[in-house]
Amino acid sequence: HSDDTVVIVRSAKGRRRSHQPDSVRHINSLHCVYSKYQGPPLPNKLQLVGPGDYILLLTTMSVQVNVRGTDDLAGLSSHLVQINTSSSSVSACNFDGMIVFSQPLSLHEDDGKYPVAHLQQVAYEITIDRINSPYRCGVVVDGKRYGVALATYGDNSSKEMVESIAQSLTSTNSTGFLLGPYSSGLTKMMSPLVNDAKRLFVAAGSTQTPVFEGNEYVFGTLGPSQEKLEAAIKALAGLGAKTIAVVHEDGSPCYVPYLAEVNGLQLVMDANAGASPSSDDLDPYVKNLTTLAPDISVACGYGSYCGNWVKSMRRQNFSPKAQLFATCTDQVKDDVGSDVAYMMAGTDWHPTMKGIDEVTGWSASEFSVQFDKRSYRSAAYQSAAASASISVVLQAIERTGTMDDDILREYIANAYFPTVKSNLTFDENGQAFGGSVMLQFVSGEDSSDAMVVYPPEKAAEGYSIIYPMPTWEGKDCIQVSDCELTGTCAPDGTCVCTNPNDRSIGVGPTALCTNISEDFTHVSDSYYAVGYSLFAIQTFLSIICMAWTLNFRKRTIVKASQPEYMSLICIGVWIIACGIIPLSLQEGGYRNLQNVNTGEITDEPNEDIQKIDAHCMAYPWLFAIGFALTFGALFAKIWRINKLMQGASTFRRVHVGVKDVAGFVIGLLTLEVLIMLTWQLVDPLQWQRSVVTYGVNGYPVKSVGVCTSANGNGMYFIIVLAAVNIACLLLALYLSYKVRSIPSEYQESKWITASILSMFQVAIIGVPVLVIVQEESDALYLVNVMILFLLSSTVTLLMFGPKIYQFHVHTTQSGDAAPRRAFAVTPAKSVMNLTAASSSRSMSLSGSGRGWDDAPSTRLNIGKLNEELNQEEEQTEPRREKSVKWAVQSDNDGASD
Repeated sequence: HSDDTVVIVRSAKGRRRSHQPDSVRHINSLHCVYSKYQGPPLPNKLQLVGPGDYILLLTTMSVQVNVRGTDDLAGLSSHLVQINTSSSSVSACNFDGMIVFSQPLSLHEDDGKYPVAHLQQVAYEITIDRINSPYRCGVVVDGKRYGVALATYGDNSSKEMVESIAQSLTSTNSTGFLLGPYSSGLTKMMSPLVNDAKRLFVAAGSTQTPVFEGNEYVFGTLGPSQEKLEAAIKALAGLGAKTIAVVHEDGSPCYVPYLAEVNGLQLVMDANAGASPSSDDLDPYVKNLTTLAPDISVACGYGSYCGNWVKSMRRQNFSPKAQLFATCTDQVKDDVGSDVAYMMAGTDWHPTMKGIDEVTGWSASEFSVQFDKRSYRSAAYQSAAASASISVVLQAIERTGTMDDDILREYIANAYFPTVKSNLTFDENGQAFGGSVMLQFVSGEDSSDAMVVYPPEKAAEGYSIIYPMPTWEGKDCIQVSDCELTGTCAPDGTCVCTNPNDRSIGVGPTALCTNISEDFTHVSDSYYAVGYSLFAIQTFLSIICMAWTLNFRKRTIVKASQPEYMSLICIGVWIIACGIIPLSLQEGGYRNLQNVNTGEITDEPNEDIQKIDAHCMAYPWLFAIGFALTFGALFAKIWRINKLMQGASTFRRVHVGVKDVAGFVIGLLTLEVLIMLTWQLVDPLQWQRSVVTYGVNGYPVKSVGVCTSANGNGMYFIIVLAAVNIACLLLALYLSYKVRSIPSEYQESKWITASILSMFQVAIIGVPVLVIVQEESDALYLVNVMILFLLSSTVTLLMFGPKIYQFHVHTTQSGDAAPRRAFAVTPAKSVMNLTAASSSRSMSLSGSGRGWDDAPSTRLNIGKLNEELNQEEEQTEPRREKSVKWAVQSDNDGASD
């Protein structure tokens, strides 16, 4: 009896057994929907009439009978609760009788239509409570005051059950008025039966016109289905929409094809998803729509249909320019929360609409407040339609002063009724005619509220249509990210920064404005300047040395060094230095284009990377060819000297021409080309950029780009190439060691050895350093450049510097270089004094085959050499009487013998 008490009165078990058949066990007499009572104190005693009384929920003057079977329903109405009005009173209100509204409705949570049916049930309860409260104390008819009661029968969301309940309610002489179940399908089962019984029937849960056509006693407080979306589709077509698609639940067609034709839209899809589809069931339809990409997507269904549709949209990342709902508009917010933001709905009611209900005195907003207090849910248009159903009947009763169904039917069909839904009138079919409005869910902190945005005269202040609506990323940006702190969210989910110095990173929930950008670790311009400068120096040296060689190729000092191979050295070292050029061009982004907002790599290839890939392979190609030419020439020259030494040791004349050593150069060049060609075909170097450090929201803040093989085989080719080159260097060093004691007039063996040794030292020191600085772009570039420059410049200076110096500084009057050492050997065992004035040329040794021209006065004691010769003559008898001549002499072709 307190404000929080629900009093349930039921028949005694013994009375039920004695007065009811066994089939009555299918009636669950204990089912009720709890509602917190907010009215005046209840009477201490209620008199229940009849042996078949079941339950009474006193707080709402509402009887709820949940039938779990269809047996023996013919006499169900005789067992309804009857209120003894002679002793019943509520606070200061005394009723002379009760006006009873009866209805089938889904009462169990596992009933398919329960979520929306419950919205209607709560609306009925608070409306009846308001009417029975001291505010109004019921209604007055012909001088008598009547209270209002509600009898609700559980229909299990079943057409068969609705039909059975309707037959039972219309087959008796019971008085009162009938309300309809939720959904057009269930209402259609009931309307012809009620109409045939000529009972006044007001349906609050049906929008389909066939339910009402031809049934003059049946009225609907919801407008026609096509009217619900009419305003919304008209508005979107006016904003430029061209295509539309609809996927509807079984029994909820929405009339989209008709509205599309009327508004000049192309219908790209019209599909029936069946009855009560889950979000998984809707996935194929949504996936298909992602391909069709309609401007407007329409979802029509009941209960949780719209919520399941939104869940599938999120999974499939389907973002049309406009998403429209019909029928299930109000539940969708409870099902998916803020995911429904910016989506739209066609409806014929909203709490912001104007008007005052003539019976309850509530405005739409006041009704919404009372509804929320009772159910802790927001009122839906179905709730307003339910309240309006009772209000329309009671207004007609009071105005006509009668409860006659025929009189009331005629009056309702032609009258005007102010309700919480709108100012209702009814069309020729009995459906409410008041026009629809377009709602759009706006973003809130925790959920989304729907506001009227069209037509303009009914739109909420400060609100207009947002079209196209943001994508999923756009909504996440608005609702989740920190973008709004430093900028504004764009429809695509990126952050438009307020500060022009900031940049947008992330998308959707990670969208943010920051002044931190990705460090691509590009090589500094100053380092590039060093690289190009060193290349220019080596180019200058190669040109000068090549020009000097060609200009003086007929002079003895050049001819003796074989100008062909000297020229080849100039070309080889320059090609090695050319590796600096592609090395300087190895700068780029990622192989696939990078999303500038998220930092993620897309599937779209970066067309510029192919050029960088070419630069990656050009570097080892140039080095291999340059090394083959340079080292091949050096190796040929050191091999020539070694061959001459072997011939001299056996006193044999040896001829070593250009063609004799060209095979070494060609062979090494061929081997290097084969290795590089295999590398190029099997697994060439490619430009790859990898992230080193990630920052806020996972955005890369530092990355390093290197040339590497896609399949990781590049290292094997590098090892093979290095092994070949190092083996050649070691062999050349060995040959250089063998000829170290030859008194070469021009010391060429010495400088060849120094060149080869320098190449070996650069390789041994440079490779480990390259590994150490692998992730430091500036250092890696500089080390590579220095290796190339040192290899090329050192060989150039060592091979040409001494010759140029000797040629231009120590020269004879004839222009040839003066010999550093000359001596003659005779069989005589006496000491000979040789002077510059001596004209004797009987025995001589000269680096060029010439005599001594005005050589400085020289005294050579060759006694020791003669003594060694005498000893040799004693051992070798045939040589005693022969004059021995040892000379290093130039041939006509420039070779030495």
